[in-house]
Amino acid sequence: MAAGGLAPIVAAVLLVPLRDEIDNANLALILVLVVVVVASLGGRRAGVFAAVTSTLAFDFFLTRPFLSARVESADDIETLLILLAVGLLVGELAARAQHARRGQELAAVAVERIRRVGDAVASGKPLVAVLASVQTELTELFGLWDCWLELPPFLWVIPRMDRGGTIDGADHEWRGEGFTLPRDGVELSVVARGVEAARLVLLAGPETPATLEQRVVAVALADQLGAAMSVAAPDEIGALPVGPDA
Repeated sequence: MAAGGLAPIVAAVLLVPLRDEIDNANLALILVLVVVVVASLGGRRAGVFAAVTSTLAFDFFLTRPFLSARVESADDIETLLILLAVGLLVGELAARAQHARRGQELAAVAVERIRRVGDAVASGKPLVAVLASVQTELTELFGLWDCWLELPPFLWVIPRMDRGGTIDGADHEWRGEGFTLPRDGVELSVVARGVEAARLVLLAGPETPATLEQRVVAVALADQLGAAMSVAAPDEIGALPVGPDA
C-alpha cells in the first residue's frame, strides 16, 4: 500500500522536467506502467491505490495549471479519466495474474507435501516416522500451534473436518485467504480399512486462515497415515505417541 501511494507520486515528480517535451498521453502511459508494477508486486488493493494516486499526481504535477488540482484543458480531463480507468483495469488484471501465480505455487507445494508423506509410506518407514511426517506437514500447512494423534475412544467432542474439507459446528472468521480454523481445535479423522482408527487434533492460532484447498490437502495427508496404519501391526499402532504432550 505504501508503494502504491508513493511510487506514482515519485514517478510524476521525475517526469516534471519532461512535461514540456513529452505529450501528456505518453506521460499518462508511463504512470500506467507504474500501476502495473505496483499491482504485480502488491496485489489488488495496492494496484487500486496506485491507480488513484497516479491520477492525482498526473493532475497535480503534469497538467496545467501545474501544482494545482484545476484542469484547464478538456483533453487533459479526458486523459485523466482514461488514466484512472486504464490504471484500475490494468491493476486488477495484474493482481489477478499474481493471484493465479500464487495459486500455482501453493498447488505445487501441496503436491510436494503429499509426495513426501507418500514416499515415507511407500518406503516402509516405521509408523511413528510416518506420523511425525504427517504432523510436520500439517503444522507447516496451517501454521499450527500443535498437532497430535488420539486413539479411540476419544475423550471429548470437537468440530470435525469432513472429507470435503468442510468444518461444521464451529465459528469461522474470514481472514482474506480463507476461514480460520476453530480456536478450540479441529478433528481430522484417520481411516484405516474403512474404520476410524484414530484422529488428528489440529490446534491453530486465532488468526490462522485455512483455504479449502489447504483443508483438502490435510484430508489427503490423514489418508496417507490411515494407509500406513492399515498395514501396521497392532503393537506398532499401540506404541504411537498420543496426546498433546507426545
